[in-house]
Amino acid sequence: MPLKASSGEKFLQVICRSSVEILGNIVSKEITLRYFSDGTAITQFEVLFKRKPKGSGKEQVEVFQLNARGEQAERIKQYAKAGDGVVISGHLKNQKDSKGTITSAIEVEQVSFVGAPSQLYWNKVTLVGEIVGKSSLRKSINNQSYLKLQISTDQSDQQHVVNCNLWAYPAELIDKQANIGDKLVLEGALKKAFAEDKAISPILVDGHTCLHLKA
Repeated sequence: MPLKASSGEKFLQVICRSSVEILGNIVSKEITLRYFSDGTAITQFEVLFKRKPKGSGKEQVEVFQLNARGEQAERIKQYAKAGDGVVISGHLKNQKDSKGTITSAIEVEQVSFVGAPSQLYWNKVTLVGEIVGKSSLRKSINNQSYLKLQISTDQSDQQHVVNCNLWAYPAELIDKQANIGDKLVLEGALKKAFAEDKAISPILVDGHTCLHLKA
């Protein structure tokens, strides 16, 4: 169900941002550090987690590539072991390779190591941003309403856009009430982007809850 705000003006003053929380298992067997000219370390690694889409009894496995910098990168290099559980908090930020291809969209802020394979999985995303793309209301193969959205969550980088699918009643509400340029708070889970969306980002946020903030 969509959340309700007691004071829209206060929410409109909130800076656009994103937050990601993941509990999963490390996939990467070898983690390599690289360094910027100022000596800051950077690394990329992969984490696996499982999710069961609503209305589906089949468990899906998702693997995502993450970026870490500075002290967090050095800790990951030192302590991360393939197969071990890891708890990560961070934000979404598209990273491009030398050819301009987006290779990752998750930037690590904090990491904690479980020390053994995790049998539990957690995957939560919160977005606060501006609607820059909005489809018409659609129906899934299960006859569930959904809306495709593109949300800008970084005011300093207008090219950073997050693909979202918003489902059920929140989708119907946003379809009727929201316009391009409106602000939105959206909660959901990470999944791999479909082929048609990968040019924007390699991930997709499956949204289940939203708060509409008019422009």
